[in-house]
Amino acid sequence: MLKSLLDETACFLIVVENDKNITSYLKTADNLGLKLSKMDNISNFVDLFYNSSGAYIINKDFFNIVLENKAQFEYKNIFTISKGDNIKISDITKKLNELGFIFSEHQNPNTFFVSGDILNFTSYNGLTIKFSFWGDEIDSIISDGKSISSYNFGVNKPLTTYEYSSKTSLELLSFFEKNTVFTILDSIDFYSFFDELYPKLDNHIVFSSLGNNLDSINLCFNELVLHSIDEFRLLLEDKKRKKYIITKNKKTIINFLNLNNLEDVIVLDTTLNNIKSAKNDDFVIVGDDNISRIFIKKRIKRTISENMDLLLQIKPGDYIVHIDHGVGVFREIIEKEFAGVKKEYITLEYKNSDKLFVPITEVGRVSKYVGTENPKLTALSTKEWEKKLKKVSEDVEQIAGELLEIYAKRKLQIGHSFKSNKELEAKFFNSFEYEYTSDQYNVIQEIYKDMESENPMDRLLSGDVGFGKTEVAFASIFKAIINGKQAALISPLVVLAYEHFEKAKERFLDFPFNIEVITRFEKPSVIKTTLEKLKNGKIDLIIGTHRLLSEDVLFRDLGLLVIDEEHKFGVKDKEKIKSFKGNIDILSMSATPIPRSLNMALNGVKQVSMLTTPPVGKQSIQTIVSSFDDDVIFQAAKREFDRGGQVFFIHNRVETITALQSYLEKLLPGKSIVVAHGQLPGDTLEKRIIEFKRKQYDILLATTVVENGIDFRDVNTIFINEANNFGISQIHQLRGRVGRGLNKGYCYLLFKKDTIKEDAAKRLKTIVNYSHLGAGFELAVKDLEIRGGGDILGIRQSGSSNEIGISLFLEMLEDKIEELKISRNIISEEEVSLKRVDTIIDLNIEAYISDNYFSSELDKLNFYREIESIRDLNDLENLIDDFKDISGDFDKATKNLFDIIRLKLQANKFKIKSIKKLGINYQIDFFPEINLDDIKKFLSLDTKLNFSYVDTTKLRSNIKNFANEENLLEYLLFIFDNKQKKRIVIKKNNI
Repeated sequence: MLKSLLDETACFLIVVENDKNITSYLKTADNLGLKLSKMDNISNFVDLFYNSSGAYIINKDFFNIVLENKAQFEYKNIFTISKGDNIKISDITKKLNELGFIFSEHQNPNTFFVSGDILNFTSYNGLTIKFSFWGDEIDSIISDGKSISSYNFGVNKPLTTYEYSSKTSLELLSFFEKNTVFTILDSIDFYSFFDELYPKLDNHIVFSSLGNNLDSINLCFNELVLHSIDEFRLLLEDKKRKKYIITKNKKTIINFLNLNNLEDVIVLDTTLNNIKSAKNDDFVIVGDDNISRIFIKKRIKRTISENMDLLLQIKPGDYIVHIDHGVGVFREIIEKEFAGVKKEYITLEYKNSDKLFVPITEVGRVSKYVGTENPKLTALSTKEWEKKLKKVSEDVEQIAGELLEIYAKRKLQIGHSFKSNKELEAKFFNSFEYEYTSDQYNVIQEIYKDMESENPMDRLLSGDVGFGKTEVAFASIFKAIINGKQAALISPLVVLAYEHFEKAKERFLDFPFNIEVITRFEKPSVIKTTLEKLKNGKIDLIIGTHRLLSEDVLFRDLGLLVIDEEHKFGVKDKEKIKSFKGNIDILSMSATPIPRSLNMALNGVKQVSMLTTPPVGKQSIQTIVSSFDDDVIFQAAKREFDRGGQVFFIHNRVETITALQSYLEKLLPGKSIVVAHGQLPGDTLEKRIIEFKRKQYDILLATTVVENGIDFRDVNTIFINEANNFGISQIHQLRGRVGRGLNKGYCYLLFKKDTIKEDAAKRLKTIVNYSHLGAGFELAVKDLEIRGGGDILGIRQSGSSNEIGISLFLEMLEDKIEELKISRNIISEEEVSLKRVDTIIDLNIEAYISDNYFSSELDKLNFYREIESIRDLNDLENLIDDFKDISGDFDKATKNLFDIIRLKLQANKFKIKSIKKLGINYQIDFFPEINLDDIKKFLSLDTKLNFSYVDTTKLRSNIKNFANEENLLEYLLFIFDNKQKKRIVIKKNNI
């Protein structure tokens, strides 16, 4: 990638932590044929920043020298010669001697010599510049074979002769030209150095990497998030900006550019991961963060946050679960040829090193194993896996039965059917100061539908931090109150209850609602008055903590209970909530994301709504990893204070928190600091948090007591000390405490230098890479990979579930719940949700997608898994349309692949288990529940295939009417399509 960038960029500067790795970088560059030089001399500096020439590497201390001595470099040490100048050659050679350059005909760096009327100069980086004279006038200047108008000489003087301080003078950055490219490499805490430069670097391209291997690139100017291919196309049509695309998928992108006649786009090939996108007025950089999102991840029109299996990406060496064969290890993708037809397979390894080759078109039957750390591999050709599935099936049936009992009890209860009032509801929606996201609008409609039903609502609302759950709750409360009912909102923290109280008063300002709050902070006399008003129906909305669960809290006519962060309540409180429910509507809110498979499993048992779209204008939080450093903390805190904000400092050790307070008071004199931790008396803790929220303090130094829920709009910088000791999801929740409004949020993950372990570094790296909006679900899944299965939404998997992995466990739970629903006449067969497509198509046809479309085997495997996850023909057609939009017309093998997927979807609807070739014959196997009469009726619609019965569920045909199997494939698609149009219904066998 660096080679490609150097070919396209006039000047390039790599900044590293120190000199120890510069030698290895120089060696690597030399092996790649790159002209890369160490910058340790003023002449290098002038080459790069005045002549826009050369590629240099520099350590950060020398970089500080460059910044802080800019005035000297610019005015005292630069000698400029321009075309047309009247000057004698002898005067120039004299000046070059004064600047420290050497007369030599060997053309070594920093040397010059005269040949006739030509002055030859060789720069530090080996560039040759020829000055041609016509008498005493400079007639031309040729640099590396190209004519230039002028050239600047810098003094040949080492940078070591200059002083530098620990703090960078940011104003000096205006010295750099807009086309300067900075690349930051090296250690994990090097972000801290460049973070203070971010605000001044918006006119420069700045790549940065976490780790010595340069395995990711981040850009320091405005983040760019693309949501569609059309948006990408419009961006590239912009003539004003210089456009770079840095990608592993170069072939795909070049094809896309040619297909759309897009020109003046520089495509840089790379092997790096996690390349971020960004833009400013002059540049646009599109990296694989957007490429993978719009070209791969969003081919199917559903949010990726709904599909846990696709996020659990499979890599070589990972444990996997094959639904038919059990737990194994994924090794590689291989190519095999049979009867002259090439096919691809994934290689799985089982117990005793036995191998299983799975056609890549059947990769949907394989999922990543998530459970115990080192699962036992299944033995092939034994009954072991079958026995495990049977044991887990018994556990699943018990859990499903318990869930359905809850469902049945709720269905027996008759609640209040809230009426619709479109006029008032529209008034409420229009009074919202922001624009609703599509998710918010859809979820509100789901909740309103529940509330209008005669059965009590019990819905869980899940959404990432800052995605608008509170507004959805207020919309629900509004509907309850305008129907003459009371509403209650209960939260686990006093400070959170007060926050909801303040927000509710502001949100319902235009409506004549009586809103009160009740916590243990209120005086007994005030609580007594509030309770009396609540009992008499004079309060429309009551907000409080678990105090609302006390026996003396009585309502006149409660219709809706909203529970915020339900998982934060204790066991006793939850028991009270259960008894408190009765026949009222319940809306629970949680920031814990929910896997799609569990969502589907709970469908109809507990309604679940998800907010996955960020509010308009919300910015991602800039996440910086740094060692604990005075300068980093000082500069970042000062930046926040300068814009009128406050600061969180998270330190999760109560025994040393006072010492840290003293340290911060010395580092940040004049700034008020308040300490909060769980060992303080409850009243004191919550009082301090409320005072901080009211801006009575500049810094809140706290443990993780601020992890959830509380909204501090003026706090947009958070330091998490010893972040390497925190879990991924916990850091994400803490990071979500900042950037709640429209201001940019900053999160500093601090660690003790030289103490960070490899696994902790990986966790921090994951947090940095998943800092985009809506990353909560992806991080939860990553955490799930680390933790294994466990308690999700109160459903505790049995120990045996670890033997099959959580993905398969939840899929089995979903199937069992729907099976029990059908048997109990809760739903009909037609209402069953779309399931895994179990039909197998085994024809001797080349069906695969060329490697040209993928950057790696991993990308290929994950794309095949996405194709295999399709349940609906419309989704398949959308994917094919997007694929054509990217790649144009595809080849025969790709067409065959999509046709086979299409045939699988259609055949599955007719309960066909497999279509395969057996010798010279073709056989169709149906699933056991098929009815023999239905098969006969099915066959009567077509006689060309001439099938005969093998047994009651198998048909065989010696097909002679087709030139090849591709023709057969096309014909099968034709007859299946016609049968669907005739609405053939195949009933289950009632025997």
